[in-house]
Amino acid sequence: MRWLIVVAFIGAFPLGSIAQTRENEKIIFLDKNGQPAAEKKAAFQQQIVQVDDTTWEYNFYRKNGPLIRSSQTSDAQGRVLNGRIIAYSPVGRPDTIGYYKRGVQTGDWSYYTSAGPLLLRRHYDDGVLIWAKDSATVRREADSAKAARLSLRIAGDTDAAFPGGDTAWLRYLNKTLRYPDDAVMNNIMGTVEVTFAVDTVGHIPEQSAWISRSVSLSIDQEALRIMRRSPAWTPAIYKGRLTWSYKRQPIVFKLETR
Repeated sequence: MRWLIVVAFIGAFPLGSIAQTRENEKIIFLDKNGQPAAEKKAAFQQQIVQVDDTTWEYNFYRKNGPLIRSSQTSDAQGRVLNGRIIAYSPVGRPDTIGYYKRGVQTGDWSYYTSAGPLLLRRHYDDGVLIWAKDSATVRREADSAKAARLSLRIAGDTDAAFPGGDTAWLRYLNKTLRYPDDAVMNNIMGTVEVTFAVDTVGHIPEQSAWISRSVSLSIDQEALRIMRRSPAWTPAIYKGRLTWSYKRQPIVFKLETR
């Protein structure tokens, strides 16, 4: 996968207030003990987003820092885990990614080292551990599957791509991206990575996009907003047919006046 690194300069993009970037969103400021607090005295921020009629997402951040935990629930109070859950390392990279169904572990769970590489993968069925594989086994299986896919590819098969290529992507960012006000005021910079799917008509399903490298709440949300507002991509083609594909896009936020 080839990445296009995008740097967002304060001098390049006009500022806009994006303290709240999604509908049905609530921000709660918390002190070091996890109790509600005034913004100036807060140590943490909790973002609660209603994704749809049956799903709420709870994102727990260090104030002006990266994600600590992201979890999806089936109730507005956040009591019943249902959907994707991600725990993050102190530098904002995932260290655990898994899924719950009605409060019970299900499907594949991946565990990573603090530096990022995969450490272990486990598979659960209705809360029961079915198998566990170390990183070497997962890597061998992934390499074998990749080789099999490559052997089946035919002329004309392509990965999903932004229409018009890198030049058009940069033009889209220049027009759309806004450096968050609070990030400017607090001199927050860093590289966000957004992982997302592109479906067979080139759309990015909203729930498919998630933060695979976190910087801060407002910067992460701006990166997600950019991806979710993206025009239709050119979908991937595999074995001559349109297919879903998964991408990971880094965006560098850097404050530099010009």
